[in-house]
Amino acid sequence: MASVDPEDTRLARESRAGSLEAFDGIVRRHHASVFGFLLGLTRNRHDAEDLTQETFLRAWRKIRRFDPSKPILPWLLTIARRLSIAMLRKRKPAPVPEAEPVVLPSVSPETPDLWQLAERHLSADAFSALWLHYREELPLAEVGRIIGKREGAVKVLLHRARNTLAGQLRPSPPPLPATPPPLPSIWNNARTTP
Repeated sequence: MASVDPEDTRLARESRAGSLEAFDGIVRRHHASVFGFLLGLTRNRHDAEDLTQETFLRAWRKIRRFDPSKPILPWLLTIARRLSIAMLRKRKPAPVPEAEPVVLPSVSPETPDLWQLAERHLSADAFSALWLHYREELPLAEVGRIIGKREGAVKVLLHRARNTLAGQLRPSPPPLPATPPPLPSIWNNARTTP
């Protein structure tokens, strides 16, 4: 289980007692994480903003159910994921418009933007598992609870996601020539006897 931040515990307790100021502190501390997670799931900035707002509204309404002895971020991300799934189910499949550029945190300036690469090449579950484990540093069991999978399934998702990304980062082998070179013939070197 993820470690419990004492400040989150204090803010959660005060929020449960009705303090809107304390809940505002929770929002300020975790807004970027929730938004980044939803941006990766929805691949749409506008949807991610709307869902982030809805996540915190829902969390405020249900804060009395939250156990302050547990970490709050996994609880928030669980709400966010459920809201994104509900939103995507309501939508009818439509032609995919030109994707708007999405800027996710990059690992370093000299490497490709791994989060954008992950966003393009991984399923929503694989991206979620990768984001939660490596970006939010949540343990595998916690990631599993958020995305609704067993810990073993999370390990498989992460393994496959890493392999997919590694394959995308490897340089492509040079293309084969259109026509293969002629094969040497054993008859070309044979002596003809009179």
